[in-house]
Amino acid sequence: MESLFDETRAYVTGRIASLLEAGENKLPTDHELAAEITASYATLRLVMKELEQQGFIRRIRGSGTYLTAQAATLLADSRRRRLHIYAPGFPQAPECDYGALLLETLRNQAEARNWKSEFTLVRSHREFVERLDRELPRADAVIYLPPTEPFSLEAVGRLARFGSRPLVVLDCELSNIAIDNITSDNRRGGMLAAAHLLVNGHRNIALLLCEPLLPQSQARIQGFRDALELAGLRAELIDCHVRAEDPRDLFARRAMLERLKRPYEFTAVFAISDAGAFGALQAFEELHLVAGRDISLVGFDGIPAGEALTPRLTTVAQPVGEICRTAIDWLDEPPHSHSKCQLSPVLRPGETVHTIVPSAVSQ
Repeated sequence: MESLFDETRAYVTGRIASLLEAGENKLPTDHELAAEITASYATLRLVMKELEQQGFIRRIRGSGTYLTAQAATLLADSRRRRLHIYAPGFPQAPECDYGALLLETLRNQAEARNWKSEFTLVRSHREFVERLDRELPRADAVIYLPPTEPFSLEAVGRLARFGSRPLVVLDCELSNIAIDNITSDNRRGGMLAAAHLLVNGHRNIALLLCEPLLPQSQARIQGFRDALELAGLRAELIDCHVRAEDPRDLFARRAMLERLKRPYEFTAVFAISDAGAFGALQAFEELHLVAGRDISLVGFDGIPAGEALTPRLTTVAQPVGEICRTAIDWLDEPPHSHSKCQLSPVLRPGETVHTIVPSAVSQ
């Protein structure tokens, strides 16, 4: 429900629009405006003060209140739909960080669809829900990119209270809550990585655990292992022991170096994130191994930095553009009931996977 202040502001901006349409630029006095609506004179004064601070109007003592030259532009901007995006801080640029890439793409697509987006930093689900309690009335819609932490039962319960509001959660699987939810099909992504290595003749494969074990990363792992199991194979696990706040590349580099300095039989590695794959590549380079020649590597995410590498990283690319388009589609035309959507990633070939001919495969 709108406050009296909001109602008064809406009335005054409506009067501004009428003046602009008529080619006029002088508003009635504050007393005259207050008499036209049910707001108190004090409320009207607060509204006029805010509009003056924002540049809509200027007051000339002894003459009156006039529209500024930028009033039309400000009015058009103020009437755009307001989208609040809540997300954690991302440590790197969009070229190097999947979360930052998702956020940038989302804001660009929202802008293209005439949504005015506002970003709010949150560090936990608890902080998000607490802010949502206070700030949701000011937004026409909310999109949440959750931090890297599991949802507690308390957080799920509190989030469920907003099920009737325009709220979409991205990049996090919420199967047991009535909230619109869009994510990649992570299990399918893991299967794509396995299939690509298998079709290139690899039978001894390592799985680099370079992300915290949240539902989405667990789904990647499960899909990968299921595909290998169908081929009668099992992956060797290399655990980087990554926590949410840890730099994935540094932990992956350290874990790969430790493992590669001991005898190994695997000919390929699947890193469950591109950041982890970058760390693996650093380890290969330090040991004078070339990805795509001496050992194969597949990442997961599809961030732009992987394409700029030499050799180019082979990776499972998440459908970032499709995720963001679907989210804005749902805000423009909300689904009739709460929807959950898993969008398929794609294998993006690079230069870090080599083919093993059958005669070279260990029996």
